[in-house]
Amino acid sequence: MRSTSTAIARRGRRRRFGFPHLSLLPLIVVLIALVGVPLVQLVTMSFSNVSLSGGEFLWNFSGLDNFRTMMADEIFWISVRQTIMLVVAAVLLEVILGTALAIAVESLGRSWAIARNLLIWPLIVTPVAVGVTFSLILNPEFGVLNSILDTLHLPTQAWLSSTTWALPTVIAVDVWHWTPFVFLLILAGLAGVDRSLYEAAETDGASAMQIIRNVTLPGIAPAIATATVLRTVMGFKVFDEIYLLTSGGPGTSTEVINTYIHNVFSNQGNLGYGSFLALTVIVLLMTGIALFYVARMLWQK
Repeated sequence: MRSTSTAIARRGRRRRFGFPHLSLLPLIVVLIALVGVPLVQLVTMSFSNVSLSGGEFLWNFSGLDNFRTMMADEIFWISVRQTIMLVVAAVLLEVILGTALAIAVESLGRSWAIARNLLIWPLIVTPVAVGVTFSLILNPEFGVLNSILDTLHLPTQAWLSSTTWALPTVIAVDVWHWTPFVFLLILAGLAGVDRSLYEAAETDGASAMQIIRNVTLPGIAPAIATATVLRTVMGFKVFDEIYLLTSGGPGTSTEVINTYIHNVFSNQGNLGYGSFLALTVIVLLMTGIALFYVARMLWQK
């Protein structure tokens, strides 16, 4: 009797152990096919010279040649610098504007839903549509922006073809597009702030700015951190808008890492070096994210 019940219990444990793992098998297969295999191929290409001959790819192991090429590549380091400038400026402005808008909208009471719906409109527009639309708006000859400036008797600018204005213009477009993303995250964070803290602060006679500084901002700090990390990662992935607006020009004034990788990989046909640059960006991003979360865990302790 006891042996029979023991055998039944063992079979039940095997079934319970087997099903959860088997249910993950389709996901594992898809991840290996869509992520694992391309990643292995990317690593292999990164340490090879890849050329096309007779309709076939020829792979020759090159060791650290691509690394040495990267270290001596002046345009690559220009693209790195400008990527960092774009990400820092855009994310900083988006977090400040998104937080300010969320706090302002949350204070509107019942009418905040209308304001929220209006403010998130830019977010639902695809990057390709944003790039095409702003390339028309900013056109120096027939663009709407220069027409408005001319009507107001203000100086017009060659927004996208000027080495001075091209990068700030791209940053402004990015801010317009992604500030609503930060706005939504901060608005969700505001919903989780304890209402009793506001009531206590008002009872103590705190001003509106004191409440924001001592109650609101500490309460939404996790949401601000999350928005900053997500937008930073997304910022390093920017490609569509810049490619459609300037293609990295004029010259290299808006060349960022992704447009340069595209240029090396597609236009120059240097597949090995382009793969190495892409692998470098992936490693740096993963390292940066890991360091952030390690620092965050240490801070919480």
